Amino acid sequence: MAISGVKFGHVAFRVADVERAVRWYADAFDARKVFHAPPDGGRQELMFLEFARGQFIEIFTHGTEKTAMPSTAIGYQHFCLVVDDIHEAVKHLATMNVVPHRPVREGRSKYLITFISDPDDNMIELMQITPESAIYRG
Repeated sequence: MAISGVKFGHVAFRVADVERAVRWYADAFDARKVFHAPPDGGRQELMFLEFARGQFIEIFTHGTEKTAMPSTAIGYQHFCLVVDDIHEAVKHLATMNVVPHRPVREGRSKYLITFISDPDDNMIELMQITPESAIYRG
C-alpha cells in the first residue's frame, strides 16, 4: 500500500548570490520570501520562496561552483512553473533580459512549454496547461 496524503513540497538548490536570487524570483514570478534560517552552529543558511500558497523553492546560500551536467545524466533536470499565459510570461521575462532556450512549443500532451534559466543557470520549465491536455485538471 502506498503512503496516503502525499503532496509535493519544494525543490531545493544552491545559489551564488542569495539577494540576487530572491530579487530575481520576486521580479520574475512574484515569489516572496516566507522563511529565512540564518547560519547556526554549522548549519547552513537557507530560505523558502513561495510562488503560490504552499508552492515553494528552497534556496541554500554560498554556492561557488557550477556543475556541468551531460545531457544523459541521471538525476535532476529542471523544475516546472505553471503559468496562465506562457506568451505573456515570456514577454515579461524579456523585460528582464531573460531569453528562453528555445521558442514556446506544444508539448506531448497539448500543453505549451519553454525553458529558461535563473541567474545561477538553474533550469526552469514554464508550462501553460491547456484544457485539451491530458494533464489538465481545471
